This record gives sequence, structure tokens and C-alpha cells, in this order.
Amino acid sequence: MQEPGQAIVLAGTSGAGKSSTVTELQNILPAPFLALGLDMFFGTLPHRWTSDGERSSEGFSYIRDTDHEGRTRLRIGYGPVGARMLAGMRQAVASLLREGNNVIVDEMPIDTTVLPAWRTVLAGHRVLWVRVKAPVAVLESREAERFPEKFRGLSRGHYDICDQEGFDLTLDSSELAPQERAQRIAAAVAAFPRTR
Repeated sequence: MQEPGQAIVLAGTSGAGKSSTVTELQNILPAPFLALGLDMFFGTLPHRWTSDGERSSEGFSYIRDTDHEGRTRLRIGYGPVGARMLAGMRQAVASLLREGNNVIVDEMPIDTTVLPAWRTVLAGHRVLWVRVKAPVAVLESREAERFPEKFRGLSRGHYDICDQEGFDLTLDSSELAPQERAQRIAAAVAAFPRTR
């Protein structure tokens, strides 16, 4: 019987440094790890069900509002098509693990149900839970460099959502370069118990 693989779940807002950490992790981990993430799955949906498409309310849409301080933020909302995709993404990762594949998940929780849903689906698997974060000002600066104006505000919009308990490791990308973050995660993977 094939031994199940291990998962590393990197959770953080837009601009937190997850993707650059994933790239470095794949370069240094001694075993192969597949890299899957929310952005990859978003890219599989036809445009009509995303962003400003005519059926985005069924898939994924952007919701602009203000936080408790009156600052503009952007959140991602989803309808039934989006909910099915998110559930399918989690099940796909669980299936890959059952078949012996190691997986790094690059996850930006878009609401408070996302991380608990991952924990439920991955229960019984070897999972290292990593929060990748940075101060909001740093995240917003990164967004300004990466995105046009209409997509800015995601980091502020999802910042509090990522502030949940249960992480094995928390890394501040404003203090650690991608290589340093990857090294810390790799060390945690090496020390991680076979079962939990």
C-alpha cells in the first residue's frame, strides 16, 4: 500500500509572499512536492464566472467595501460555482495525498470558512500549517507594484480572515527573504512527526 504524501499549507493574504516561498521550497526540499493554489484553480474557470464576467455572482466576484477604520478594501465573494470549485480543490489535494504525492498548497483564505474546511478535508493526513504574513502597509505597497488599481485592496480585505489559530509556523515576509522562509519550512518538515 502506498504511503500517503505530506501537505504544506501556506496561508496568507495577497502579497504575503506565499508564491515566492513555494518556488524556493520546491528548489530545496529533498522530495518532490506538487504546487497547487487558489490562483491556479481560479485560472481554470471561464471569465464569465470570474471577476467582472456576467456570471461572476455564481463563480467569483470582487466586493469593494470599507473596513472598521473606514479604509477601502477588496474581498472575493463566491456563489455556487465558486463553492463547488473550492470544495473540489480541497478534495483534489486530499486525493493527491492519498496516492502518495506531496503537495504544497498556496492558499489565500477568502472567508472564515476556508481554513476550517481544509482542516476537515485533510484530517488524518500529515499537514504542516504555515501562515505567511506581513504588515498591511507592506502588503499594500506590494499590491501597488503588482496590480492595477481595480485589484488593489485584497490584502486588507482578507488580512483578518488569515488571523486564525492552529498554525505550526508563522513567518513574516517583511523580515525574512523567500529563501529564509523556505529554509524554516524545510526544517519544520524534516522535524515533523510521521503521524499526528
